[in-house]
Amino acid sequence: MARFKSELARADGILIVTPEHDRSIPAVLKNAIDWGARPYGKNSWVGKPAFITGTSPGAIGSAIAQQHLRSVMISLGVIMLGGEAYITFKPDLIDAHGDIGEQSTRKFLHGFLDQFASLVTRLAVRERAAA
Repeated sequence: MARFKSELARADGILIVTPEHDRSIPAVLKNAIDWGARPYGKNSWVGKPAFITGTSPGAIGSAIAQQHLRSVMISLGVIMLGGEAYITFKPDLIDAHGDIGEQSTRKFLHGFLDQFASLVTRLAVRERAAA
């Protein structure tokens, strides 16, 4: 737990990629979120910019899990990137090298990652100016 909280505290931003398990997030992800918020008064999530995406085989990707996760993260003080990135998993989504094989999906996610990098940079500049 100490290493996880230390890594979380040092992170400039948080990217969460989640599957959908029974219309929610995986238990192990919820457990990690809870550890990051403990002990009381030492919530490591507060003020961290975050972006959520994920995939599942269903037509709506991981939409319900992402909405659930967004609600949990906002309640912990995370600054969420707006927008929704739901990816329907298909057998050719990831190629043999571990890369996103479908050009349109790659371009779609690249746009979100550019927005996320911009958010992280803007928040870091504000934080430095306030210090």
